[in-house]
Amino acid sequence: MTDVNFASLFSVELLHKFYSDQLCSDFTITPSASALNILNGRRVIVKQYQNMLYTGIQSTNSQAFIPVENGMQLTFFLQLNNPLFFNYTNLPAAFNTNQIYYFTNRNVNAVNGKNFLSVPVPQYNSAVLYAPGALASDGTGVTYRAIRTNQSSNQQNLTQTAYWTKVDNNGYVNSGDLLQFLPGLSTYTFTSAQTEANISVLGYDTTANTYTLSVLAKTITFPGPSTSFTLDLSALKPGKYSLTVNGQQQWIYLNSELTGIKPFAVFDIFNAPAPASCNLVSNTGQLLSPLYSILFLNRATLWKYVLPTGKTGTISDTTGTFSFTTLANDITSATPIPLSNALLNFQLTINGTPFTPIPCADPSRFTYLTQAGDTYDCSEIYINY
Repeated sequence: MTDVNFASLFSVELLHKFYSDQLCSDFTITPSASALNILNGRRVIVKQYQNMLYTGIQSTNSQAFIPVENGMQLTFFLQLNNPLFFNYTNLPAAFNTNQIYYFTNRNVNAVNGKNFLSVPVPQYNSAVLYAPGALASDGTGVTYRAIRTNQSSNQQNLTQTAYWTKVDNNGYVNSGDLLQFLPGLSTYTFTSAQTEANISVLGYDTTANTYTLSVLAKTITFPGPSTSFTLDLSALKPGKYSLTVNGQQQWIYLNSELTGIKPFAVFDIFNAPAPASCNLVSNTGQLLSPLYSILFLNRATLWKYVLPTGKTGTISDTTGTFSFTTLANDITSATPIPLSNALLNFQLTINGTPFTPIPCADPSRFTYLTQAGDTYDCSEIYINY
């Protein structure tokens, strides 16, 4: 008699540096309709528990009972449930609803012992203007965050601590993961009237492991100058593509299933022999059960402690990481401090009396503060003792 059990096909963890345990339960993860058909046909069960998505496949002797074929694509949606998420996350707060974050195990982003589904943080480029909060890597997997604007006239490399602060060597969600969302049929609008549309779409080349495979190329001629036309990409499978129309290139995510409420993000899990991050099974059919990670970085703000009128004080960081300046009854951090739901090692001294621990910044509300020409998110903390 053959024993049939369930083994892990793959799992996905959602992480966030705002939380002291880094476990992020701000999302509901659901499979797409096409993924459900594939999962049901291969006797795969899917379950979300807190910040984790688990998939179990019927197996025997560490092999899938129904073989997992090369090229299998499973699409999942991330629905955001926490309205404060953007307040404490190092992402643009003004989220464009015509865009979507896209993650996949086709991204080669294995650092710090984890396999991240986000694209690698872009390497520092002296030709790029970095605003406070922008991320750059040093090329070895270490991520840095800009704390001052790097103007073209004073570009500073990552070693300049007045402009950059080191985060760590993890793979964080970044601007490269944000794509323009399109359904199969959409209206493409030109910036000025055109007489024709030269359309080129590049998809993923499984041999080169890059988005360089031509999947559509055509020219549409209009009866007269036109400011828009119907872009028909309905013949293409859901996924990430490079779209170029009349020389204007953009990265898009295509999925006609998303016609109602669009989720915050989508991730695709592929089974393929290459890249290695797509290996769900070995070349002999053994289940590899990979764990994938999606990690969000916490937002950093200036922390401004407001003391009662007539009282003066100072704040010190016992770890020596952050410093504060005092002006009247306000005590403000010299540089942005990452928001966290854990208490930090700050000591407040008011009129000679020390207080510790003291309240940390609350992500529910921000103001703005300008320093040295940069405008920062500012967290005000009112002290009543």
